[in-house]
Amino acid sequence: MDLSFLEELEQSGLQFKDENNNVISNNYAYLSSKGVNLVRIRLWLNNPNGLYDLDHLKRQALRAQENGMEFLLDFHFSSTWADPGSQRLPSNWSNYSHQELTVAIENYSKNVLQELNDQGTLPKFVQIGNETDNGFLWPLGKIYDSGNENWNNYIDLTKAAINGVKRVSPTSKIIIHKADIATSEYFFQQLIDRNVEFDVIGLSYYPWWQTTNLDDIEQKLEELAQSFNQEILLVETAYPFTLNWNDNKNNIVGLQNQLIPEYGATPSGQRNYLLRIRNTIKNLPNNKGIGFCYWAPDWVAVAPGVSTSTQGSSWENLALFNFENRVTPAIEIYAIE
Repeated sequence: MDLSFLEELEQSGLQFKDENNNVISNNYAYLSSKGVNLVRIRLWLNNPNGLYDLDHLKRQALRAQENGMEFLLDFHFSSTWADPGSQRLPSNWSNYSHQELTVAIENYSKNVLQELNDQGTLPKFVQIGNETDNGFLWPLGKIYDSGNENWNNYIDLTKAAINGVKRVSPTSKIIIHKADIATSEYFFQQLIDRNVEFDVIGLSYYPWWQTTNLDDIEQKLEELAQSFNQEILLVETAYPFTLNWNDNKNNIVGLQNQLIPEYGATPSGQRNYLLRIRNTIKNLPNNKGIGFCYWAPDWVAVAPGVSTSTQGSSWENLALFNFENRVTPAIEIYAIE
C-alpha cells in the first residue's frame, strides 16, 4: 500500500475502523495483521509547505519496520506531484546545468539513503522517479519534446540517482516506474540498450486512464515477463467501491464507462478486481510478478486539518475504507497466500 497520506489524516483526528466497526488504534499494525507487507512512501524535495519531506519519510519507514513491513522509497525528484504530464524541477535545482544536475541527483540520493541507514531503515526497494514515461527533471531530463526523442539526459540522470542509492545501500532493489503499460516494452528496452542497471519494472494500472480491457493488460504483462529479466511490481492501482461521493469535491472516477465491465463499483466489485490483479501478477511467466501496491487506500473524504468534509478528497470512493471509514472487503485479498 502507498500510505503517504496517512500521517496527515491521522493528525487531522480521523479514525479508521476495522471490519467489525471498531476504531483501529494503530493503523500500521492493523494493516500488517491483514497481510500488508510493503509500504510505499513518496519523497518530495524542497516543497514550499514541507509536504512529504525527508523527516516524514523517515518516520513512516520506522513505523513500517516496527510493524513488520518492508518499505519502498518513491523518489519523485520534484517539489510536488510527478507524473507523465508534470515532472517539475525542484526550485533549488532550477538553474543547474546538465552536469550540475547529474551531480546533485547523485548526492541527494546518497544523502537520503544515508539518513535512512543511520536510523536502521534502509528500503527494500527504491523507485527512481515517479511515472517517468517522459523522463523527469524537465526540461533537461525530458525524453519527448516537439516531436524529438532524446534519451541521453534522462539516462544520465537516472544512472546518477542509482549510483547514489547503491553507494549506501547496494542491496536495495532499483525500480524504474512507467505509468502506461501498453507502451512499456519499448520504454524499458531503451533502458536495457543503454545499460541502465535496475531490478524491477514498476507500472501503474488505472482502468479509467489506460484501458478497461483487463485482458489486454494481462497479455502485455505476460509479454513483459517473457521479454525482460527484471521482476514486475504494479506500484500503483485502485478501484472504486461506489460511484457515489462523500464530500463536495469532484471525484476522479464517477462514470460507468470508467469501469471494467466485469467489475461493478461495489464493495464486492472492488474486492474481485483486486483479486484478479493479485492473481494476474502472481501467475506471470517465470515467476516475474512480485506484487502490487494499492495507491492511497486511506485518502477518505476528510481534508487534513479540516473538521468537515467540504474540502474533501477526489479519491474517497477509491479508498479501501468506506464512507464510514470502515475497511472494505478488498482488504481480504492481502491475506491470500
